Amino acid sequence: MYKQVMLLGLLMEMPMYGQQIREVIERHHDLFADFIKKPTIYYQLERLVHDGYLEMRREVVEAPGPGAAHTDLALRERDIYYITEAGREHFSHLLRNELSSYSPALSNVDACLFFLHYVKPEEAITLLTDRYTIVMNHRQQVLLQIEKQQLHDSAHQLVNDHKLTLLDAELRWLERTIEHLRISHVVSLQENT
Repeated sequence: MYKQVMLLGLLMEMPMYGQQIREVIERHHDLFADFIKKPTIYYQLERLVHDGYLEMRREVVEAPGPGAAHTDLALRERDIYYITEAGREHFSHLLRNELSSYSPALSNVDACLFFLHYVKPEEAITLLTDRYTIVMNHRQQVLLQIEKQQLHDSAHQLVNDHKLTLLDAELRWLERTIEHLRISHVVSLQENT
């Protein structure tokens, strides 16, 4: 649903064409840029038009060209997306529903934990330590991104705080789990000697 919330929310601000939407996401909502790629944007826009939440109009606008001509602005035909009244209502519903609800979801690692006994304890510790490093590196990337962009508006602060809080929780869980596995392994070795 976040893809529809993002697209409808951007089009609430002003009508845009697809590439323009992508560029706004990359510049101002970068945490979503890796999850809302250009093909996804166009797929979602088509769905939203089909469902009556958007209206598409072919218009001539000043826009960059394709590929190497991207820096050359000229009058070009583009499909401009306008949010409809039904789209405004749908956006309002999605926004309020997502803000007021919580959907507990299992992650890939949750499924794997049920079968951890198929991995030797030393290897499990190594694998989870690798995961810890990846999460820590991702946290550092988020911090660098925050510092680089210096966006201090309330919305970006809330999104970044939420992202960092979740990453910190994952890191704390990994620390506890790795320690638990180490202790369990030592106990198991002592019992077997």
